[in-house]
Amino acid sequence: AMGDACGANPAFPRNAGEIAGGRLAFHRGAGGEDQFARCALDKLLLQQGNAEFGRPDAMVVAAMGDGSFNFTCGELETIVRRGVPLKMVVFSNTVYGWIKASQKTGYGERYFSVDFNRTDHARVAEAFGVKSWRVEDPAGVDAAIQAALAHDGPALVDVISQQLQDTAVPV
Repeated sequence: AMGDACGANPAFPRNAGEIAGGRLAFHRGAGGEDQFARCALDKLLLQQGNAEFGRPDAMVVAAMGDGSFNFTCGELETIVRRGVPLKMVVFSNTVYGWIKASQKTGYGERYFSVDFNRTDHARVAEAFGVKSWRVEDPAGVDAAIQAALAHDGPALVDVISQQLQDTAVPV
């Protein structure tokens, strides 16, 4: 649904964490090219801004985990100040899932500094001036994403989700 709503030439920057590991719907552009771009955990919002400036004709949508958002949310000030119409989806699961999955398999479930408290990312984004929605019921995901995509400025959807560290490490 998201790819269809973004038009013929979208861009989807995403971080290299658990959310980016093939768990999102794959979207190909009109020419058949992969429209996803991966970037490091602490660089997603910066990369997203670069995609918007480099491809001003494309709707840019970034999917990220709450860990990535927490690393880079200060970039929202720049996004708002510059009037960049970026769309963001944060999957809030209170864990650095990729790191926790690797600690589970590689270190015998000896976890260190991978779990954190729930943050209301929609309210954080609103404090910077970003139009935001928080989704706690899966039935509300489509409506929130459609509203965010229709908004003419920067928008964020904070989706409360379960932890995924019990799945395979994505790389």
